[in-house]
Amino acid sequence: EMSASLVGSEMCIRDRFDRQEKDKKHSNIIRRIILLISVAVFIFAAYNLINIFLAYHKADVIYNDIEQNVLDEDSHTNVIIGDEEDEVEVPFKYNHQALLNINSDGLGYIYIPSIGCRLPMVQGNDNDYYLTHTFDKQSSANGCLFEDSRINSGLSSNHVIIYGHNMRNGAMFGKLKSYENSSFYNGSGNNVFYIYTGNVIKQYKIFSCYISEAVSDTYTFNFPSLASMQSYAADMKAKSLYDTGVDISSASQVVTLSTCTDNGEKRFIAVSYTHLRAHETSAHL
Repeated sequence: EMSASLVGSEMCIRDRFDRQEKDKKHSNIIRRIILLISVAVFIFAAYNLINIFLAYHKADVIYNDIEQNVLDEDSHTNVIIGDEEDEVEVPFKYNHQALLNINSDGLGYIYIPSIGCRLPMVQGNDNDYYLTHTFDKQSSANGCLFEDSRINSGLSSNHVIIYGHNMRNGAMFGKLKSYENSSFYNGSGNNVFYIYTGNVIKQYKIFSCYISEAVSDTYTFNFPSLASMQSYAADMKAKSLYDTGVDISSASQVVTLSTCTDNGEKRFIAVSYTHLRAHETSAHL
C-alpha cells in the first residue's frame, strides 16, 4: 500500500512538473509574441518617423530651391513704406517673373520676419490642390500657402485670405500660433509682415489674433463696399485674444492668415490691415 502511495505521489509530482513546464512554455511563447509585436510596432513607428523627416526634408529642399531662384539675398536695400516715414530694410530682392516661370498660379511672396516665414503664395482653381502640393506642384504634405480660390481680384481684393498648414517642424504657418501670446505680438517689429508682388512691397499690420471654428464669419470675402469690409474688420478685432491697440477705422484692405489648430478641429487666425490706397502702401523695388 505504501508502495502504491509513493507511485501515486510521484505521478502527481510528474503531472505537476509537466503542467509547470507547459505553463513555462506557454508563457515563453506569449512573451516572444509580445516581444515580436513590440519590435514590429517599433520598426513601423521608426519607419513612419523616418518618412516624416524625409518628407520634411524634401519640402525644405523644394522651397529652398524656389527661394534661390526667386530671391536675391545679396541685395539689401532700405525702403520707405507708404507715407508714414517708416524705413524698412528689405533683406532680399524679389523677382516676380522668376516666380511665375515656376508656376503661373503664383501671386507673390509673403515675408513674416517675426516667425522667419518667407514663402511663395498661389491662388488655384480650388481650395484642395495646394493642400497636398508644393508651389512647383510636387506632391507634399507641406502643401503651399494659397489664397482662397473663391476670392475675386487676387491680392487686390479688399479681403485676402491666405491658408497654410500648421506643420510640426514649424514650416509653412507652423509658427503662426506664436501670436497667441500678447508678449510675442508686442515684441519689436512683430506686429507687421510684408507681401511682395510684381515690383512692389506691401506692408500689413496685424490687429487681431484669435481661434476660430473651421466654419465661421472669419471666412467672409468679396465685400461689395469699403464700409462693409471695415465693419467686418471691426468684428474681427473684437474677437482678438488680447487688445492690440491698433486703430483700423481707416482700413482699406484686410489680409487674414489662417492655419489649423487643436488637431485640425479649429483654426488659428491672424488678421492684418493696410490703411492706404494700394499704390501708396507700396514701396517700389
